[in-house]
Amino acid sequence: MKFKRRPVIGVTVSKNGGMFLNFCLRLSVLMAGGKPVLLRPSSGKTFQSCNGFVISGGADINPELYGQENRHSLNINPERDALEQNVIEHALDFKKPMLGICRGMQMLNVEKGGTLHQNVSEAYQGFIPTTTLWAKALLRRMVLFSNGSYLKRLFAWQKSAKVNSIHHQSVNALGDGLKITAEDELGVVQSLEHDEMKEHFILGVQWHPELLLFSKYNRNIFKALVGKSRLESN
Repeated sequence: MKFKRRPVIGVTVSKNGGMFLNFCLRLSVLMAGGKPVLLRPSSGKTFQSCNGFVISGGADINPELYGQENRHSLNINPERDALEQNVIEHALDFKKPMLGICRGMQMLNVEKGGTLHQNVSEAYQGFIPTTTLWAKALLRRMVLFSNGSYLKRLFAWQKSAKVNSIHHQSVNALGDGLKITAEDELGVVQSLEHDEMKEHFILGVQWHPELLLFSKYNRNIFKALVGKSRLESN
């Protein structure tokens, strides 16, 4: 496949920092057959020319966006919040494929009218957030897939999988048109999908598949996004 014919995948990122994760995200999209373009708050409306999107991980979302006061949210970034709101609204209007990762899944839920738990440890007894960088990247949390879900198909119909854990917030009230398709053993939401994936590819995962590229099942997540984006570009 010629590089110029690869579907363009816009990847939302913060204005500064995140070099390692950004590298892993770009590599993930490239390996899946897409052409990654980093979208920063200063990128303007360049996202409009993208065929699909990765709404990536990062700082916490401003709780005001889902009608709450800030009690536990850290490193609020209003510029990035605004960028991702615009990107998601554009993708919804034109039914462009979207993959939400960690914060990105939470932002998809918020933009569809849902809410978040600002501190998972308060909402789920026994939840212990990771603290060190290596623990966040490598610690394995068991997630259980819903029967018949698109995500379960990407994982070769396995009942469960072990993933990394880099979050202290999670989905609370579910957004319109979304369904929960994976939870951990405590019931914390680990994946969301559009109610009708054939109608519009919207997939969110609470973990970071870009850090698990040795796993073909996590690579399948990016392949699915790129495949749907290729159809959109034709």
